[in-house]
Amino acid sequence: MKSKIITAIIKKDATMAIRNNLILIAIIGGILFSLIYYALPSEVDDTYEMAIYDDGSSKLMSILGMSGGLELRPFDSLEGMMESVEGGDYLIGIHVPKDFDLNISEGIRPALVLYFNNGIPESSRSTFEFIIGTALETLTSGEVPDVLEYEVLGVDTSGQEVPLRDRSLPLYIIFALMMEMWTISTLIVEENALGTLRAVLVTPATSSDVISAKSLVGFAYTLVVVSVILLLTQSLRGDALALLASIFVSALFAVSLGLFLGSLTDDITGSYIYVAVPLLILIIPAILIFIPDASISIVKAIPTYYMVNAFDSILNFGANMGGVLRDVGLILALDVVLFFMGVFSLRRRYS
Repeated sequence: MKSKIITAIIKKDATMAIRNNLILIAIIGGILFSLIYYALPSEVDDTYEMAIYDDGSSKLMSILGMSGGLELRPFDSLEGMMESVEGGDYLIGIHVPKDFDLNISEGIRPALVLYFNNGIPESSRSTFEFIIGTALETLTSGEVPDVLEYEVLGVDTSGQEVPLRDRSLPLYIIFALMMEMWTISTLIVEENALGTLRAVLVTPATSSDVISAKSLVGFAYTLVVVSVILLLTQSLRGDALALLASIFVSALFAVSLGLFLGSLTDDITGSYIYVAVPLLILIIPAILIFIPDASISIVKAIPTYYMVNAFDSILNFGANMGGVLRDVGLILALDVVLFFMGVFSLRRRYS
């Protein structure tokens, strides 16, 4: 690869991106979208949903079911319930042991275990404890028996309530990343449709030079846009190394996927379809912050889930590099695969 040629292509692509109205709208739109941040509530809004594993059809469940604003989700196994709570599908799970009602009536005190998700706000814990305590009082028709035990699944982050405004930060970052993916894909398809890409390849520039230049342009734009969003929302905080690593691998993901999608078609209109479907899917994990009752089990199969988790952990819960290493590692591994797929596909098409 030749540095002078790559530099020349970078200047051309950067200028082309700015002059292209659609691409310019995508870049600016990704930044302006983050202004939704200021329209969201700055206070915490708790939701009440409970996972339940009942060994013996206790009357406590029917009593809890009559509690206003509380939804019960029964499970067939304790392990399944605990996994669901730890994974974030529910804030709390409750295990009612076999013969609970009979033991209570005979003066025996069987343990009623509450399993909390590590991210449950302290206020929500108190609310759940009050609701269950009231149900126990109704069941025993008297004083609340001392049977409650507690277990926090994962690292306990209670007391760190985060307003919806701040929890939504990953959404703006993911949206901006997807816009940059679309930008890179559009640049490649547009140049091919106009014949300029093949014209460049007639010069001493090689396919490697072209791919490297476009990757650097896309990477630079992505870093700038994400940085502007963090500054605009006054959210440039947390562990610097973890934040930089998360931005780096996420930007590389957008670039790599853009290269690959841009190689799939020569038609500009057709490219919108190739990009639109992945974009809609990839943004789902970030949107789920607005749907508290949604299950995230299936969403974990979407790569951007790990970006959302990393940014949320760093910006809102002070996670360091060790806390997001798994997320960053998974994204980086996928980046490598996508990048080589994009390079291979582009070389086959334009070499």
